[in-house]
Amino acid sequence: MPFTPFHMGAGLVAKAALGHRISIVSFGLAQVLIDIEPGVRMIRDDDVLHGISHTLWGAIVVGVVAALLAPWLIRMIVGRYNTEVAHYGFTRWIYPESVSAPAVWLGAFLGTFSHLVLDGLMHADMAPFAPLMSANPLLDMVAHDDVYGIMTVCAAVGATLWMIRWWLSVRAQQPRPD
Repeated sequence: MPFTPFHMGAGLVAKAALGHRISIVSFGLAQVLIDIEPGVRMIRDDDVLHGISHTLWGAIVVGVVAALLAPWLIRMIVGRYNTEVAHYGFTRWIYPESVSAPAVWLGAFLGTFSHLVLDGLMHADMAPFAPLMSANPLLDMVAHDDVYGIMTVCAAVGATLWMIRWWLSVRAQQPRPD
């Protein structure tokens, strides 16, 4: 099924580890964009769901598109978030509305390439290294259900560590009583 949230487990671990050096929005956008093709193919009832978007070349193109669209999406999401937190008086929680270009590009490409690996482990209709290789050497290296389990754990651990990191940074900004 396209657009599964399980792919975000890898992104949340990366966000917890890299902080502001990676954009979770561009990572997530890349996840959605790369799965448009399988979504359309499911609607058309095609035999092969994972086509060109699930190859190295397709992942590069999708990564570029995600990186180009992400700054607009980030400004929209963060702008709305900042409006809400300011309205309720939590001004120390205001987030910068711009993210560095390297963070956006890293998120987009980590999103597409991690997606290729994770889907490659599970889907027989993939040829991630096409046109160089028509086989899927990643298939069944890890059991299908184990991939979901691992990504679920990664999401929980990554989100927890990211929130702890954020909480510590907000706490460090608070004035300390003398």
